[in-house]
Amino acid sequence: MFIALFIWLLLKIFRALFGRLFIGWEPVVALEITKILVHPIKSCKGTSVQEARYSPEGVEVELVIVDAKTHVAITARDISKMLLIHPNIHTDESEPYGGVIEVSFPADSDCEAFYIPLRPTQDLLETWPMVDNAKVWKSNNDGYVVQSLNPDAAYGPGTPSETLSIFLGRSVLLVVKGPRIRWVQPTTSFPELKTMTAFQDGYPILVATDSSLEDIAKRVKLAANTEEDGEDTFKIHGLDKDIWKEKEFAMERFRPNIVISGEGLVAYDEERWEEIEVGQHHGKMLLVSLCHRCQV
Repeated sequence: MFIALFIWLLLKIFRALFGRLFIGWEPVVALEITKILVHPIKSCKGTSVQEARYSPEGVEVELVIVDAKTHVAITARDISKMLLIHPNIHTDESEPYGGVIEVSFPADSDCEAFYIPLRPTQDLLETWPMVDNAKVWKSNNDGYVVQSLNPDAAYGPGTPSETLSIFLGRSVLLVVKGPRIRWVQPTTSFPELKTMTAFQDGYPILVATDSSLEDIAKRVKLAANTEEDGEDTFKIHGLDKDIWKEKEFAMERFRPNIVISGEGLVAYDEERWEEIEVGQHHGKMLLVSLCHRCQV
């Protein structure tokens, strides 16, 4: 009896510490990917897709908008209307570049959509102007100034960069990553980490769970509908209560690439995972760091 109770207590402690991927002698919880999100242009609107290519640098396509003079990356922290720019991927393997990215704007902006190659070849890239110092945080990166699929469009008016400059109200360039490797920063848990990324702030791929979003949504709704202002009142700094009393909280606000769900998952289980494996033949992904999202 004592031994059985001791083992039961150990299992309870194990479950509390390591989440619910491994539950004593019970079957492993079945997890599934409920959403794949790609963000072809940094800080612009994301797109939900059924499948996506990925490499050590992250999910396919990571472009960045930089200041035309300083080449410093511009994000929605600087210009919030960037979130209204909608890059949409149209895959077509029969096309020379595997498809196109359609970049569209709000109807009242008077900016026409433009199309750029999804996977430009090296031969094509070498015809595009190059920058050697596209700055994302403390890193200097090389890159190519993206051109439209119209071969008659000269570098200037009518190019993707010119259209984006008109919409954003400042002179900018749209840049795709060049060949120079951008190494990520090691973490406390992985001090020998040696991998690369494109223009992401930290690491190549971001993972989240539906259960975490549900918990955050409940907390936002609670804070928005609470009128009291005591010490025990749950508060969120800067929350516009009038908006969030009714507004739904979408996963897209956190800009993950892979969203996971599964029976038995609790909020923030993903913070305790060290690796995930998608299917049986697609390799494993190390989860090396938490991600602190910016307030926009």
